[in-house]
Amino acid sequence: MLLDITAQVQTLVKVCREEVAMPPTGLFYGLTWIMGFGQANFTMLMGAAVVVLSGLALAKFWVTRHVFESYFGELDGRAGYFGWLSVALAFVCSLPTFDWWERGWYIIGQPSPNYWMNGTILASWPFAVILFWQSYRQLQRPEAGWWPWCLLWLAMLIVSKPSYAFVFALVYPPFLIGRHGFTRRILVQLLPLVLLAGLLALEYYLVFLRADSIYVKEFNSGQSSGVGWQLGKVWSLYSGNIALSILAGVTFPIATGFVYWSSLRQKLLFWYAWAGFAAALIISLLFVQTGEEYYTWAFRFQHYIAAYLLFMVSALFVWAEIRIAKYRLNKKTQALALLFALHLLSGIVYLGKMWCTKSHL
Repeated sequence: MLLDITAQVQTLVKVCREEVAMPPTGLFYGLTWIMGFGQANFTMLMGAAVVVLSGLALAKFWVTRHVFESYFGELDGRAGYFGWLSVALAFVCSLPTFDWWERGWYIIGQPSPNYWMNGTILASWPFAVILFWQSYRQLQRPEAGWWPWCLLWLAMLIVSKPSYAFVFALVYPPFLIGRHGFTRRILVQLLPLVLLAGLLALEYYLVFLRADSIYVKEFNSGQSSGVGWQLGKVWSLYSGNIALSILAGVTFPIATGFVYWSSLRQKLLFWYAWAGFAAALIISLLFVQTGEEYYTWAFRFQHYIAAYLLFMVSALFVWAEIRIAKYRLNKKTQALALLFALHLLSGIVYLGKMWCTKSHL
């Protein structure tokens, strides 16, 4: 079963043998190398990768539970359910479309709220969640001392996988300036984005231009590559209907917004999550990697994280309604709970499908 993780461990073996340079998104590789005791043995490193991925899954669970505790309060009488909600969110998946029956593709063409097969995106996930949540709190009430934390989370995204950093850079500034004005105090909050631009420029060189980069030396036959744009062309290779794929990816959040539109349209968190998802889709639609990596659709990973954040926020809103009803389900919350359960069942089906077919598409 050739998952992204398998290829990444193969890359790490070549790094250990000094055949290629360490990719700049080196957090997953570095942690795996440490857990593998610095050996260049594929089997040992695969075992180490499993340990690292387990730790990353735990970190993702912890930061998700932290979001629920932060929103409702740790002393909430039903706070124990936050852990179960966080576990459930770790397994939700997009609903299948006709692409599954016609092409055998279950997840590849959809902005699924989870993507379990890539070590670097999984390494970046906890940092994306905490950056999203802390930046939302900043939008509510800016604090002068937060910008170093913002810089830290952005730097961690750079060294793990920068996909969500692009979403943050597109969405956070207009929300911050729109709510609090274009003042010196607010401009300080945007300083990390200036430093982010420099880090991304360096990463661009290390990935696409450096001679011993694996993306140049092996994946692109020794030729440099880069970034271009083509509206929806790569996405359409993996989806028979992009609009339907988006709907199948976030059916539960769409339904939540529709059912509680009158109250949610007034909530900053609702718009912030949806704006991030829209920005992620735009990046997926527009940008492509040139050269022989064109067909890998490298500019899609941010929409997995953005969809997860949308699910998390939607689950938070539905739970708030359940609390108001004294933890009783009415017809609206029953319908939304059923939709969420279908996404959860879809995740279980997908993991079984991946195991049986040896394909993660």
